[in-house]
Amino acid sequence: MANIPLNFFKRMAFSLTTTTSAVYITPFDRAGIVLAMYATNLTNNDVTVSVSFSGTGALFVPKLPQVFYAKDILIAGNDTTNLTPSKIVLNQYDALIVSCSQNNSIILNTSILETLNTVA
Repeated sequence: MANIPLNFFKRMAFSLTTTTSAVYITPFDRAGIVLAMYATNLTNNDVTVSVSFSGTGALFVPKLPQVFYAKDILIAGNDTTNLTPSKIVLNQYDALIVSCSQNNSIILNTSILETLNTVA
């Protein structure tokens, strides 16, 4: 049997676009806990950001509706906003979905804790 760590921390950064995209999908037999999500506006213009999640299947076909965690949050030009004042728990195959109102204006920095999600 492979030695799988109980907890695994991930730090990821994404350049957001106006296209709604799944930037993270929780792996098989894991739960993902979004610990922090900071959106940095690289432009002088105000930009909005939306964050949602959706349950998916093994073939990444949505099975649950898209649920908004933060919708059209305004981020001032050259500013950073914390989009997660609390944690977001994602179960196996749940997708973290993001978009913004202006292409290539927002960098999203995330910290995610993945933990084993199995029943003994």
